[in-house]
Amino acid sequence: MELGRTIKYYRIKHNMTQAELADGICSIPHLSKIENSIYNANFGTAALLLERLGINIEEEYAQHSEIKHTLDAFIEAIQFADEEKALEYYESLLDKETVIPRTNYRNMYHLYMMRYHLMNGHLTLAFKDWSIVDKNRSNLDPIEELSAELFYGIYLVELGRLKEAKQLLLSIKNAEHSSHYLFAREIAFILSHCYTELNEPEKAIIYAKEALYLFKQEDNYIRTAQSQMVLGINYTQLNMLEESLRVFKVLLRNSRLFGQQSLYFQATYNYGILLKKSGDYEASHDCFLQCTNFYEPSSKNYLYARLADVEVLFLLNAEKTSIRDILVEIIEQSVTQAHERLELQARYYMYRLESSEQLYHFIETELLPHLERLESHAELLPYARELAHWYQQNGHYEKANEYLQKYSSISTKKDLSMV
Repeated sequence: MELGRTIKYYRIKHNMTQAELADGICSIPHLSKIENSIYNANFGTAALLLERLGINIEEEYAQHSEIKHTLDAFIEAIQFADEEKALEYYESLLDKETVIPRTNYRNMYHLYMMRYHLMNGHLTLAFKDWSIVDKNRSNLDPIEELSAELFYGIYLVELGRLKEAKQLLLSIKNAEHSSHYLFAREIAFILSHCYTELNEPEKAIIYAKEALYLFKQEDNYIRTAQSQMVLGINYTQLNMLEESLRVFKVLLRNSRLFGQQSLYFQATYNYGILLKKSGDYEASHDCFLQCTNFYEPSSKNYLYARLADVEVLFLLNAEKTSIRDILVEIIEQSVTQAHERLELQARYYMYRLESSEQLYHFIETELLPHLERLESHAELLPYARELAHWYQQNGHYEKANEYLQKYSSISTKKDLSMV
């Protein structure tokens, strides 16, 4: 416990001057140095100063001890993806928010509040805690500094700033203390996620395997399953369909047996992608229907599942009316929630459904520029090829070659995945 900070907090709260508090206990300069952590107050002096402020030093120590216990439990719950316990400890810590700033735990508190908000997809709240940490960077110890860098890297991944996140995470991996198991497993997992989104499946698999090994070592069931999910997604992307099938069968069985619904439907969605790639469109359609029945209609995962199902329905030559109804729903929800990429992809399918010549103008002026801004090169490849083919059919060979050459080095299309 930082006694100086505690004494200063209660003195100001009681509207006392340093002279009034120090009178008969110590000199004013001595108190000033205690309050500013230049001197460490001995127990007797601190007890007298706090007693004058109406504070029992033993009770204050007990309160600090309770905060440390709760914060440690909160951190462990986050590390093991125990959402129920993490929420319980989160609420408990919020009740102590006025006490924490005068403890030694204020940096870790804000760091793991940031991590908790990232875990729940609350980026605005995460950035609020990050801003507090960033203002205090000069006072972080090496472990806190490494945690700050790591959590900011996760924040960048969530924002879609993937190349920036990758460079930061790779630099952390080479930093001192990064071999500590806490950082090693997190860095490996987030890098696997990052490379998945960047459509670099070979690298994603390397880091996913490293994360999987480390999480298994500590019997971290949820994070082990999440690492397996990343492996399955990237095996599918590389057409390693047998390996992917084996992974998803294990995930589906285990998540069902242990009642992990969120994991189960993530696996179901990604298994649907695998089945589509295998040509089993009916089974793929069934997977996406299960997901849409599970997810809240306003959620991003619901829209992902609906959009994936649209592509399968095209392959099944389903009725245009039913496809159109789904697309209208996706577009309306995406506009309301500002999911621009999902909106644009749904509009693409709507133009295709209507066999509209406006499709190619839309690809060129809206869809490709948006995917380029997101650096989603693997996603834009099929659209660029489609546009080039249309120009070629209409005798605009130079324009066709322009698009073919521009994107010729890009790897194959990556499906939207749930990690």
